[in-house]
Amino acid sequence: MRKLNTDRISVMTDDEINSHLSRIKNLLSYRNKPENRTDLEIELCYLQRESNIRISRKRAHEEYTRKNYKKRHAV
Repeated sequence: MRKLNTDRISVMTDDEINSHLSRIKNLLSYRNKPENRTDLEIELCYLQRESNIRISRKRAHEEYTRKNYKKRHAV
């Protein structure tokens, strides 16, 4: 598995991130070699962080658009 960097992660689609997250979680469950485990755990952290950032950003955007919609349509 090719190691990801933060620049590559930042331009991945949500589906790609979720796919990588699932694959890494599976690898961590079944391959317990200590030398590989650390790299996988680090990569998992980067992917989880990016996923959480995107979720937070999406929620903030939805809230912003909801408030903006109410302002524009208030009588």
